[in-house]
Amino acid sequence: MGNQTGTTVAGPQVEEMRSFLNTWVIPNDTREETETLPDLAASAQEWSRVLPHIPRPRTDELTELLLLRDDLREDVTGRGTRRLDDWLARRPQTVRIGEGELRLEGPAAPVDVVLRQAARLVLAERWRRLRACPDCRWVFYDQSRNNTRTWCSMYAGENGRACGSIAKVRRMRAAQKQKQGAAVTGAG
Repeated sequence: MGNQTGTTVAGPQVEEMRSFLNTWVIPNDTREETETLPDLAASAQEWSRVLPHIPRPRTDELTELLLLRDDLREDVTGRGTRRLDDWLARRPQTVRIGEGELRLEGPAAPVDVVLRQAARLVLAERWRRLRACPDCRWVFYDQSRNNTRTWCSMYAGENGRACGSIAKVRRMRAAQKQKQGAAVTGAG
């Protein structure tokens, strides 16, 4: 599933958002959808290691945080911000100017902090470079020059599945099979 633990040139804000969005995963070994946010929230130490700038949710805040995460993942998959905008309409944040730059402020609840982080990524033009792999659905940061990367990774590694290579092999085999079928049909 690509670069799961490494960093990108996008910086720590993007990495924390990726970590948050990737609390829903399809592990390589089981290939079954797995929800990890509740377990992460159960451990203060693990939460602060993985999501240091997002307050750990109380039990009554977890459901809303899961809904936000799922909506943000849908926005990343759809390469848009409609759901983020809907959340911001329901939970407005304050925009201020301080020391010559825009500052986003608001409540300290986990959902509000994540909303501000996502809005900052949109303002910094980093949100549009977040992608979800069409195979394993891992969220990654597209560092390509033309912003057209599709797959989480082309190479298998200790954390990676090589979804891009797997897709290329599938396409090649399908083309070969089609070509062989056409040759058989044409010979008959």
